[in-house]
Amino acid sequence: MLRIHKHKLTQISSCLGHKAFLSMSNMSAAEIRTPLDPEAQEAVQAREVRPKCCTTCRMLLALTLLVLAAVAAGVYFFFVHQKLQLNCSIDECQDIFLPNDAKSCADARCNRCSGNLKASVDSQGGFCGLVCSVEHCSSNVVAGRGASNCSQWRQPCPRCEEGWEFQLDPNTLEPTGNCSFTCTAAQRQAGCAPRQCRPEGCDACVPGFTSSNGNGCSKASSATSMSFYMYRAQSDVSYPPENCDLASAAGVMWYLHNEVVKLCPRHYNISRIIRYNVTIFNPPSVYATRQGQFGHFVQFDYGQCTVPDCPNWWEQYGYAVGCQKQDVARWKYEDSFWYSLPGRCPSQKWSNKSSDCVEQELGGNCSQPNGTQTCTWHAENAGEVAVNDLSGITDLAAFCAAGNVEYDEKTDKGRGCSFWDDKFNASRNKERVLALERHFVKRYGATAMPEPLCDGF
Repeated sequence: MLRIHKHKLTQISSCLGHKAFLSMSNMSAAEIRTPLDPEAQEAVQAREVRPKCCTTCRMLLALTLLVLAAVAAGVYFFFVHQKLQLNCSIDECQDIFLPNDAKSCADARCNRCSGNLKASVDSQGGFCGLVCSVEHCSSNVVAGRGASNCSQWRQPCPRCEEGWEFQLDPNTLEPTGNCSFTCTAAQRQAGCAPRQCRPEGCDACVPGFTSSNGNGCSKASSATSMSFYMYRAQSDVSYPPENCDLASAAGVMWYLHNEVVKLCPRHYNISRIIRYNVTIFNPPSVYATRQGQFGHFVQFDYGQCTVPDCPNWWEQYGYAVGCQKQDVARWKYEDSFWYSLPGRCPSQKWSNKSSDCVEQELGGNCSQPNGTQTCTWHAENAGEVAVNDLSGITDLAAFCAAGNVEYDEKTDKGRGCSFWDDKFNASRNKERVLALERHFVKRYGATAMPEPLCDGF
């Protein structure tokens, strides 16, 4: 008989399991000597390997969890310890607040200041500053950090009193932090330039008026020369402005808002706003009609005057520059005007202007307008601004391909663009016009040229 030591049986039992051991203990020597068939051997090996594999997985999982716990504890300890180590102070502050994610004392804020000081924030963090009153500001403001009196640098006024508006720096058109008197409707009609009014008068006048020692403006008593800016929304195609309709700054924004940016790509592929420095001097017959400087506005399409009685206007008043007011009550764009500049052969489209027509219909474009029938206006290019710059779009094709639009009439806001939102808000429209003018100032420098009254007929 085959002798099997006890410790050997124990090893076999551990590898093959208790049942296998019992079976094996009842086997004869011959049966024990007989090797297992291949399938049985694989089963035995599998039972031997599986416990080892499971043990390894458990060890790796446990090690991973330990590492993650250590990292989390380290991060938590770092931020909590750092915050606990921050010993922040703010002069004259009685209650300092430190946010949970504070990384330095620049993140500290003051909840309550001592005395008459008021908590505020600047680029360096929270501080307590002097409370200052700003003339015609609806609330007090805080002087700058370290200011000992209110004559030193202070925070800008957040909102002006009724009848007052933010004063603008003439060199940048950015708010100065002060408030200036808003011109009344009567003052504007009397020729006072925008943002140049005082309760008792005005300091500057629009073209067509002269100043009366700062007390107001006097209207010109006859036809006179006037220089100011006109604007035109245009595609990348270039052509002169004659036999075209141009607009005031508000007028061109009105046109973009109502006709152009509601489509993507834009209507007529308009991509830019061109500014012109225009001098006009209409014939005396224009002034004699209603004591105004502008004539009858006419519509031009593809270089052709499409108003039926255009020839009669040219014959009676010369090739006068016309002006038309847009409906401010409906569209909320203040000082929205359109202008018409009659040029050579205005009776025909650009493609049909023959040399004979040009010789017979001279138009009003000339180098030095003098108020004669055929010398009423001159325009010089004064820069341009991309519509993309206004809307904040870098790639219009990609913008449109993504399903966006600058302005959606149904929702009164854009998709992927917010510049044109809320079309019927007069205050926002005023800011949109200012945004256009600021772009021109930034690119070409400041030039103060107020727009004349639109008194066409």
